[in-house]
Amino acid sequence: MKWISVKEEHLQRILDWRTNEQITRFMYTDIEYNLENQTKWLEVIRQDANGRYFLMEYKDELIGFISITNIDWKHKHGHWNFYIGEMKFAMLAGFLGLFMYNYAFNELGLEKLIGEVMDINEGVRKLHVKQGARKVGVYEHHILKNDVWHDVYVFEMTKKSWQDIGQKYKKYVPQVGDSV
Repeated sequence: MKWISVKEEHLQRILDWRTNEQITRFMYTDIEYNLENQTKWLEVIRQDANGRYFLMEYKDELIGFISITNIDWKHKHGHWNFYIGEMKFAMLAGFLGLFMYNYAFNELGLEKLIGEVMDINEGVRKLHVKQGARKVGVYEHHILKNDVWHDVYVFEMTKKSWQDIGQKYKKYVPQVGDSV
C-alpha cells in the first residue's frame, strides 16, 4: 500500500468522499460541498507541523485518506484517523491499523497512538480491539450529529504493546511519499 501526499489535483475526489453519507455519518463534522474550502484546507494541512496527511493508494487506485493529527512531539503521541473513500475497498480497513502502527512507531518515533470512534461505527470499534488496541474509555454524550448525541470510544496503542502484538505484522509497512 502506498501513502501519497495530498495535492491540488486530489481535492475534488477528497471532497466527493468527504461529503458522501457513507463516510461523513461516522465523522464528527460535516463539511460544505465547496472546492474552494478544500483548497483552503489543503493550505492549512500543509502548514501543520503536528500532522501527517496522506491519500492511500492500492493497486494504482486511490482508495481513501489516512492521517495522524494533534501530534505532541514532546510526549510522542498523536491521534490517527482514516476513511475508505472507495467502498469496493472497504475490506482493506482491517489492515490500516497495522500499517499505521508500524509507520507511527518505527518511522515517526511516536510512543502512543490514540483512536476515537463514534458509537455508531461498531465495525471500526471492533477493529481497534482486534488489532490489540486498549479501550481507554468512553466520552459520553460527546458529539452532536444530526440532532443526535453520540458517545465516543477512545482506544490507544502504545509502542511497547505494539512491539509484542505487532511482531507478526512487520511486513505491513506503507510506501510513504512526502506528507503535507
